[in-house]
Amino acid sequence: MRRKSVRKIKKDAIITVHSAGVVALIVTGFFMLMCYWMLGMRCTSIAGELEQAEKQYKQLTLESERVASRWTELMAVDRLKDRLTRFGLEMDMPRADQIVRMKKGRPVQGQIAVARAKERLATANMAQVAPGAQLRKRATRRKVR
Repeated sequence: MRRKSVRKIKKDAIITVHSAGVVALIVTGFFMLMCYWMLGMRCTSIAGELEQAEKQYKQLTLESERVASRWTELMAVDRLKDRLTRFGLEMDMPRADQIVRMKKGRPVQGQIAVARAKERLATANMAQVAPGAQLRKRATRRKVR
């Protein structure tokens, strides 16, 4: 009788060891399946976002091209003159001496805008300041010192 009980115990132990391995295999498979499913969902959402961004890029590119072509059309000299006459504006294109081109840094010698700007600034300052105001300011400064 003793032998049967020992065999039964060994048989039960063998079954439990094998069933634990099967359970571990099933859990691992389920975990991998869930990871695969989650990665697939993420890739699908990224693909949707990418598609929307590409559509928006295409729309903005088309709109940019339309605006650029409209601008070049409006800035054509003939079209500009037609629009000026249609709106009743009596304007002409500037003469060569009226065009001012400015560069960064120091002004180029003989630049028209520099001399005119200095003249305008001087006349504007003279018009804003009362005739005796500068004398009064100088007098108050001397008293303070």
